[in-house]
Amino acid sequence: MTYTGPWLDNTYFSLVHRRDMDGNRIAQVLRDARSHADSGDMLTSSKLYTNATELDPESDAAWYGLGVVQTTRGKPEEAITAFENSYSINPNHGPTIANLAVLLENLNPERAAKLATEAIVMLGKIPQLVEIAKGFEEEISSDLTNPVTIEDEELIILESREVIEDDIILESRPVESIQDVISRSKSMIEDNKPADALIEIRSKLDDDGAQSFELWALCATCLSMLGHTNESLESIEYAITLGDDRAKTHFNHSQILRGLGRDNDAMKSLANALLSDPEHVRSLVSLGEMRAGLGKPEEAIEIWEKALIIEASDDVEAKINEARLLLSSEDEEIADPNITSMENKISQAKEMTEAGDHVNSVRVWKELLDDNKEDPAIWDGMADSLSAAGHIDRALQCRQKARSLEEAEQSEEVVVDDEEPDLIAAGNEAKEKLESQYQPTEADLNISIEWYNKGVNLLAEDRSSEALSAFEKAIGGAPKEELELRVKAQAGRGHALYQMGNYADSIRSYHTAISMNPEGVGGKLLYNMGSSYASLELFSDAVKCFMQALDRGLDQRDRDLCKKQLSRCKILAKEQARRSN
Repeated sequence: MTYTGPWLDNTYFSLVHRRDMDGNRIAQVLRDARSHADSGDMLTSSKLYTNATELDPESDAAWYGLGVVQTTRGKPEEAITAFENSYSINPNHGPTIANLAVLLENLNPERAAKLATEAIVMLGKIPQLVEIAKGFEEEISSDLTNPVTIEDEELIILESREVIEDDIILESRPVESIQDVISRSKSMIEDNKPADALIEIRSKLDDDGAQSFELWALCATCLSMLGHTNESLESIEYAITLGDDRAKTHFNHSQILRGLGRDNDAMKSLANALLSDPEHVRSLVSLGEMRAGLGKPEEAIEIWEKALIIEASDDVEAKINEARLLLSSEDEEIADPNITSMENKISQAKEMTEAGDHVNSVRVWKELLDDNKEDPAIWDGMADSLSAAGHIDRALQCRQKARSLEEAEQSEEVVVDDEEPDLIAAGNEAKEKLESQYQPTEADLNISIEWYNKGVNLLAEDRSSEALSAFEKAIGGAPKEELELRVKAQAGRGHALYQMGNYADSIRSYHTAISMNPEGVGGKLLYNMGSSYASLELFSDAVKCFMQALDRGLDQRDRDLCKKQLSRCKILAKEQARRSN
């Protein structure tokens, strides 16, 4: 049974401080913490609760409130610590015991069963507690006959009752369904009343709706409209963790990320939206805008044309016409007769390499070599371009040629094929080509390792473009015999390109890494390559990658995610095949 939200009780809202120590000050902090929690600002609320525990480490109310908020934020380990502290101070607080039982169910089943048994005595036969207890305590099952059943295990009761000595005081109120609140909140949002809608939503989240991803998604919408961007992001990401896989939710997630300047993450969310619904027009339009913003108008036009087929739109047509006009102006610039000198062509080829357009960069260097076969600078330029493209051995051959020209030793002339390189197959040649006369020094190896490590760190910081450059420098300088380093750098290059949304090039880099060392391929690399294929709507290829990834050392969490993507892509591949027929 999975626990995905906090177990709340009235103490979370009344926040009655049970001790007199520094009463006024601690009570004010707790009230402020409650206020921020009610408005959806869980980050500030958690900081205030933490402050309260520092002011009075013996305040079980402060520890309990912190546990609830940390559970809502998806931080179970910190929540457990907080509830444990609350329990040690006040071992007779039923909701604290219930929360610990649920959170410890998978980590410590025996203790969870004992805690659930205690909580049942205080709170009654709550179905989830009954389920935890009866799985491990035979003596409990005889007492807890006919527990209340629920159709969906994820619909956990989130409002428990506070025990006051021997009496339970319940407030009488009409039962209102989650769907009623959702419908009314949507109407308020349409009427531009997000604050009123947020009050409605929060009241239900604090009651029996905390496991409703629709409520959390609407909460995110309200918070975004009110300008609480970070809190909105937390809410929508929590909705997704609860299982919200709707295209519109992923789209809204992407728009929040764009507003925060996290464009790479935004494109991943758009890819998820289109995996959920390949015909989600708003996601297609937004993805086209982002590809155009990255200087890829051809891709943007292709995406917008898909959107236009699904739904006619003057605005989308205008975007397509504007992008085509931009392309035609660029073609005119390329055709400018002034760009004919060797210096201009060299500059043009270098700019293409920096922009990641390796195929055209190699083409320009080959044109230069046709007329300048004895110029070592041109051979070095070709080597730089081939190295950045992952064509390592050919790059080494070009450097060998440049060195031989510089030393006037023509005995080992290297021949470069006239046909354009096959970037996917380039890695296959790594095991077959001859040794280069240019032998990297130990210093070169250390520099390559430094560039690789720098690329890993930049990747972790989502600085994808800088990471890509670092990995390419690691590839270019790594000695031929350092196969492991070269494979890892190629994989890192693929990860950076994937983060940038450049899925086609990421696939090429992954293929190169795989072909260089097929036995050393890990599940995560195959999973990422499958994700790139899925983003390009090549669902059959994605299925193959996901199936192979499952047998390559993924942990349980990654395996579950991989199985989910595999199932989704199988469905989409069948639908794609049906449409093509």
